[in-house]
Amino acid sequence: MGGTAQCPRCDGAVRAPSIWHSGYTCAVHGEVVPLQPPHPADAEHLDWIARHADVPVWLPWPLPDGWLVTGTRCVRDEKHEAQAVVVAVSGPHHGPAGCSPVADVLLVAEQPGSGLGAHLAGRDDLDPGEDLVTGRPAARLHAAGASTPLWSVPAEGDRAVLVGEAGGVWLWALLWPAAAGVTLLDDLELVDLRDPAHELDVPCGALSPRLRWAGQAVPARA
Repeated sequence: MGGTAQCPRCDGAVRAPSIWHSGYTCAVHGEVVPLQPPHPADAEHLDWIARHADVPVWLPWPLPDGWLVTGTRCVRDEKHEAQAVVVAVSGPHHGPAGCSPVADVLLVAEQPGSGLGAHLAGRDDLDPGEDLVTGRPAARLHAAGASTPLWSVPAEGDRAVLVGEAGGVWLWALLWPAAAGVTLLDDLELVDLRDPAHELDVPCGALSPRLRWAGQAVPARA
């Protein structure tokens, strides 16, 4: 997939390592592990990213009827395995009248300090912080068999954002449209594609536009 690496915290261009800097640098955020361009999903790529990730590669399984895996992104470079992985899934949903008939979900697993999930959620901070993961959770799913609470994050536009912890790292779920949000997560089962027990025939589709736009406003689906 063509494209250039970006800062995971602001989508800004990053400079490659040089004699002055040992890593990639962003003019705003300094040295970062870069966010790689979006990549369409297929069996070979999903296997590759599972072998090169230091965080879970979460996939809802079984997928809801008619749903497809619609791409990935990851935060990695030549010296680091993936510090954050985004998996996009898309499919039909039954929302209110006037709501888009297609729903999109981005599942982000990231090590603390990566900043990608917060950026996708439209926040300036690195990690959720205690103010977001307290009180009554908005949803609860199962990740690798463990009950996983998720808390709602204030978000602009037609999206819902939730965050929690799974597999020892942050788990962000971003959902469009917002009206379909939490109901899509109820009792969802996530598997980690790094687990060798999961040899799945995963249905894949065209690249989701949600991955291309990172933290920016995304054109509405028809």
